[in-house]
Amino acid sequence: MIKEMNIGKSGVKAPQLVLGTFGMGGGTSWQDTTDNDQELVDFIRAAYDKGVWGLDTAPVYGTGRSEKIVGEAVKGRRENYYISTKCSLNWRSTEGTFTYTRDGYSVYNDFSAAAMTADVEESLARMDLDYIDLMIVHRTPAPELFPEVMDTMQKLKERGLIRAVGLSNVSLAADYEAAEKSLKACLNYGELDLLQEGSSLLKREYAEKTATFCREHGVTFQAHSSLEKGALAGKLIPEVTSWGGDNRSKYKWFQPDNIPKINALTKGLQEIAAGYNCSVPALCLAWMRSLGDNVNLLVGARHMESLTDTLTALDVVLKPEDIVKMNQLSDMTTGRKRQ
Repeated sequence: MIKEMNIGKSGVKAPQLVLGTFGMGGGTSWQDTTDNDQELVDFIRAAYDKGVWGLDTAPVYGTGRSEKIVGEAVKGRRENYYISTKCSLNWRSTEGTFTYTRDGYSVYNDFSAAAMTADVEESLARMDLDYIDLMIVHRTPAPELFPEVMDTMQKLKERGLIRAVGLSNVSLAADYEAAEKSLKACLNYGELDLLQEGSSLLKREYAEKTATFCREHGVTFQAHSSLEKGALAGKLIPEVTSWGGDNRSKYKWFQPDNIPKINALTKGLQEIAAGYNCSVPALCLAWMRSLGDNVNLLVGARHMESLTDTLTALDVVLKPEDIVKMNQLSDMTTGRKRQ
């Protein structure tokens, strides 16, 4: 059974493990996603029967498709779910900073009060919801923008449209010093309940420092991409390198020079996983959980077999000596020198 935990100081409860729906958006970002929305709706509902009652999405995941799927999946059962989505990235206008073009849409990053309020209202309409449990600011703003951003989030809470506030991708370059600067700026202007950040065994120093910072400030640390887009799943998917525009095609750990390193890492992790009778993915997720009680797992899955395996990570409690071994394997793979 998936236990619940507090989201920061908000009073909002969430499961320890949340199902991410980025991959369900499909398009060129995820080219192995089914085009059949009903299959994905059925999957989310089947996941609920497995105890998965937390969902994370965003407007730009499939430019609205992911949110629509989530909305359909929770229809008639909203009270059973914890739902988070995001704001600040939109394709309705050219205001803000151009971010990317994908599948015929140009997406802009806009942190203005008007834009973020419109994002929230559109997400509510798209999912047919009255409120969102957690609203995450997608792509963290420059420190000088936080007064307006956090004031906007507070007003949305006062309207009852959102219940908690989060940030995501504080440092896309995994630069802890830059991330800490942004987080401190945010905390100066309002309550931050959750940080959603790409973190894994292969980003261990950043993950460890960020988890500690969040714990010291009463913030939930939600780790996404903890399997490095599949590189830590115990096997590589070499065909993604031929999928132009796919979210994984140019990813660091899928490049030819890194495949031998990942294979060696996987072999070492398999030996440790055998001692827990679990898979390598479950072992890597258990490592993330070992960073503290404030760590929440955001996992992507579109097939019940992989989700079922993922859930076993919640029962794996790593021994200190195995954490040390995993840290050593990580450092060997990334070339990080131990202090």
